[in-house]
Amino acid sequence: MKKLICMLAMAGMFSVSAVQSQTVTRVVEVAEVPVSKYSVETNSFWDNWFISLNGGAQFSYLYPEGPQTFKDRITFSGMVSAGKWFTPGMGLRLALNGYKFQGYDEKNDYANLHIDALMNVTNMIMGYNPDRVYNLIPYIGFGGVRNFDHNSYVFGLNAGLLHSFRLSDSWGLNIEMSALMADKNMDDVIGAKRGFDNLFSLMVGVTYNIGGNTWNNTPDVASLLTMSAADVAALNEALAYEQSVNRDLRNQLAKKPKEVVREKIVASPDAVPQSVFFQLNSAVLPSQKDLVNLKAFADAVKKDNIKLRITGYADSATGDAKYNQTLSLRRAQTIADALVKMGVNKANLVIEGKGGVSTLTPDSYNRRVIIQEM
Repeated sequence: MKKLICMLAMAGMFSVSAVQSQTVTRVVEVAEVPVSKYSVETNSFWDNWFISLNGGAQFSYLYPEGPQTFKDRITFSGMVSAGKWFTPGMGLRLALNGYKFQGYDEKNDYANLHIDALMNVTNMIMGYNPDRVYNLIPYIGFGGVRNFDHNSYVFGLNAGLLHSFRLSDSWGLNIEMSALMADKNMDDVIGAKRGFDNLFSLMVGVTYNIGGNTWNNTPDVASLLTMSAADVAALNEALAYEQSVNRDLRNQLAKKPKEVVREKIVASPDAVPQSVFFQLNSAVLPSQKDLVNLKAFADAVKKDNIKLRITGYADSATGDAKYNQTLSLRRAQTIADALVKMGVNKANLVIEGKGGVSTLTPDSYNRRVIIQEM
């Protein structure tokens, strides 16, 4: 994928030689590559592993009718865990927590070994951001509970909320609220009038990230191809100028036609989905280069009477929703009007505005119109 980005970013680098070393060279540099907000590249198996160490308080709710006071039911709880994030939103961990819990009439030593499925809902909803300070991570899991005092084993279900705070690239702070629901005989007291034994915990701890702990966002290939097509259109302008220079030289060297090199070089974009980018708070085409690119696109689709969908967008980081909806539709209309002037059948155009979006970063790449075949 990185090789693809480099190839697309350098697609505007050409050198054309004319008569008597007349040369035009155009170099295009892409300072920021548009990337998808919700899509990342697959990482190595050894990346995004982590280990955590937590400690805090635990409250047992085994006997509503029991003799314990509220204070008696609170004990210390600790946990160590290790796991891996497979995507920015999904991960697994193996955790071991325990120490003591309050039974019917005594404290019991126990351990709970469980595997949990982690869901980073912040990354799922807001998109992956390696520098985000806070992430909300609910989880659910299952495992076994061992009571060491009574030498018994029961099945347990685990669930909780993990509040993760980024301290650095490698370290994080955790605040975890969890619940364990186990068989009612977890404390080996038979005949208790209850459905399950329940333990609730509040713990604080740290997480250390092992190996590479970030993902690379997936480049928005459609936008990169559009940039490349726009650069080719600009190159055509430069080549047209060179060809006019060549014609002048041929006229000057008419008496020596054998020394004249006759060549015709044309670069034109294919009729692929196109993006046109706009300035902040504007529905006006930003440059003459965009018109040249649209002209090449219009010529390509007119032949086959292709129907096009023209979709306008604004960036949700600026302006309210109502204004962005109007702005996105104005941008789409600007492109449609330009294509009609270039000979595209108006009946073949469907125009729509999607309002403010945040699907690409940086925000400037969301201020665009996408033209695609229906």
